[in-house]
Amino acid sequence: MDADRFIGQQVRAIRARRGISQQVLADRTGVSRGAIAKYENGERPIDSRRTLLALAAALGVTIGDLTNHEQDKLDPSTAGFHAAVPDLETVLWSRGNTTDTALPRSLDELAALTRTATKLRHDCDYATLGPMLAPMLTDAYRHVHDADAGSAERAWDVLSTVTYGVASALRARGYHALAWNAAQESERAAAHVDGAAPIAAAAFAQGQILLSRPGALPAALATTTETAERVAADVRTVGDVETLGMLHLQSSIVTATMGGDPEPYLAEAADQAARLADAMPSTSVARNESFGPANVALWRMSAAMERREPGEVLALAPTLSPVDLPNDGRRAQYFVETGRAYAMQKNYRDSLYALLRAEHAAPQHVRSMSPVRELVGHMMRTVRRDLTTGDLGKLAQRVGVVPS
Repeated sequence: MDADRFIGQQVRAIRARRGISQQVLADRTGVSRGAIAKYENGERPIDSRRTLLALAAALGVTIGDLTNHEQDKLDPSTAGFHAAVPDLETVLWSRGNTTDTALPRSLDELAALTRTATKLRHDCDYATLGPMLAPMLTDAYRHVHDADAGSAERAWDVLSTVTYGVASALRARGYHALAWNAAQESERAAAHVDGAAPIAAAAFAQGQILLSRPGALPAALATTTETAERVAADVRTVGDVETLGMLHLQSSIVTATMGGDPEPYLAEAADQAARLADAMPSTSVARNESFGPANVALWRMSAAMERREPGEVLALAPTLSPVDLPNDGRRAQYFVETGRAYAMQKNYRDSLYALLRAEHAAPQHVRSMSPVRELVGHMMRTVRRDLTTGDLGKLAQRVGVVPS
């Protein structure tokens, strides 16, 4: 397939520009030269975060350099988000000191809009979310600038939550450097709020961004574990429990990516999920309502997938019903992990079925996921023709593996 696109092509092109042989690249990444050859020829998908990070580090590039597909920014379904990024950049750099003269929404209105934006982000509706973010962020900064003593803490709380949401959305769409700016602003705002939730949320965003950078895994783990230890004694409200629990889940996936045992962090997250029913009502706008027992079970699947344990993933899958998951993004993740596990066992028909269900749940997100693209491209090259000319071929066009 001359028009086929896969990460190995980028690996081969960058390796050639660097003047590095396959053997040298293999030595740097700790895999065999034969594996490098199969990656570059498209005979084996690069479907492991650990492998992807190792290749990026060895070649001196970012993950985005290996996985980025420029056609994403031309996709009509997500064009609204990408068009909003320059305005977000301006507001973050200027901390809201822009030429916009419109009166800001009230803090109550802004808090309510933040909850709407969070739901859109969790459901991976980035096209709707994108145009909302810069005006929300501008309003949040203006409240901080103009707040009196009685409203200052609440204004900082809202700003911390808005910047956390901006960081999460930017990271999900591949704008990691700008996402880091937003996460730092979230941390700065959280320092003005009395409570654990804003601090934990900002650290979670930073840990996720660091996870995407070659060489930053120790920092990613330290960010989440150290913050969890620092805020644990102050966790009382539902929002505190939710955000602390997410820190433990993030620690589990980083540990699995590093080749360690994620179970201690998963157990800590399960303990926090058990506390939710008895926790006090939240005082901060900062929440992570996706956290709970079902989400812990889902991250357990993801950790097993990261450790390349497809049997464990498929054993865990029946214990978790997708309808129990809190939003479309999490349901999509469930089916992606299941599809990857089936593919690792060469059960491509069930893998395709799972990926189609993932796409149905969160199309904007799933179509841009590099593991999905790698897997779909691999199946297009290796499975029977009746699959490639049917649903798989159509999915390959939608995720950008082959042109439509």
